[in-house]
Amino acid sequence: MKPLLTAINPQYFYQILDWRHQAYDKVGGIAKIKGFDHYNHLVDINSLFSTHPFGDPVDRTQTVKQPFAFAVPRPWQKPEKSSNLGEVLQKIVVFYLSSQKKINLCWSGGIDSTCMLTAFLKHTSYIDQLRVLYTPFSVYENCDFFNYLNKNYPALEMHDISGKVYLQDKFDGVMINGHGGDEFTASLDESFFDSMGYEFLHKPWQSLIQDHTLQEFCKQYFALAQRPIETVLEARWWFYSITKNNVHLPRDNIFDIDTPANAFYDCQEFEDYMWYNTNEIITCDNYNSYKKFLKKYIYDFDKNDKFYQLARKVSSPQFLFYTRKKTELLDRQWIAFLEDNTIIRTANLPLFSQLEFEKTYGDSLEYLFQHP
Repeated sequence: MKPLLTAINPQYFYQILDWRHQAYDKVGGIAKIKGFDHYNHLVDINSLFSTHPFGDPVDRTQTVKQPFAFAVPRPWQKPEKSSNLGEVLQKIVVFYLSSQKKINLCWSGGIDSTCMLTAFLKHTSYIDQLRVLYTPFSVYENCDFFNYLNKNYPALEMHDISGKVYLQDKFDGVMINGHGGDEFTASLDESFFDSMGYEFLHKPWQSLIQDHTLQEFCKQYFALAQRPIETVLEARWWFYSITKNNVHLPRDNIFDIDTPANAFYDCQEFEDYMWYNTNEIITCDNYNSYKKFLKKYIYDFDKNDKFYQLARKVSSPQFLFYTRKKTELLDRQWIAFLEDNTIIRTANLPLFSQLEFEKTYGDSLEYLFQHP
């Protein structure tokens, strides 16, 4: 079996589409490609749910024919049983600890990464297996938790990655970040509420997706969840869970392009939990209640009522800044990633020609492009 794609760099991969005379339009930076109507519907939904959509949707149900041959390492499957959150997080932690490697935890200070770090602290027998990577903004965002760590875990290895550390240093072991937490909780942010209002989230999804053709597609696609999808919130949960949790781009690891970071929440256990508990995503018309079930897990550990009551989703700007800056360098190094860890690139990135690419790869990569 030939290795399939796990990530593409649109900056260059779409250029190859141009060379192949493949007609496409861009919606929010993502290609709608002629002949792939159902895939294009996913792109349309993506643009309705976000004003700044990122990443080509990858259908984990494997029912939509896609223009690119993506690998789906964890195809969608209906959950078999429900577990409580504590059991789920413990199981994820034990899985990573069993590697017996150093565990590098990227802590931004936000809800997802703080919950992740809390789970590791609760279930780690040997504190020296952990290393916390943070920035000054992590401390700004969650100063109380930072002080809690210093007071109660003085032996915990912690590294400020600001300055030039994120560009120059490499860390041994396994890298883990809080990705997947947003996608499995409907990727809500305040911009959605600013434009739509809180009450819109609980209206029928047809009130947002009004195009008749797109509605008919959604009826079929949402039915694949094998549970009711009636509201805008449930539609967002399903869409982001099923098309945005396949792979995380190399920019998600700010230290080494060759060893992508692991997304803590992007696993079957947490996906199953959210399938049964979408009602916990946001409990009322108050944005402070978003992810309150994760905040409760943190509160039971550190007893910080202020974070429990007031913490909101933020963009973790300093981690994001470092990531974007490093991405500018990484983008110049790769065209696509394959599931066997092969990186497609040419010698003269970012300036490469069709002749150079064909000389390097010939027709060997033709199988990565599906035909309508």
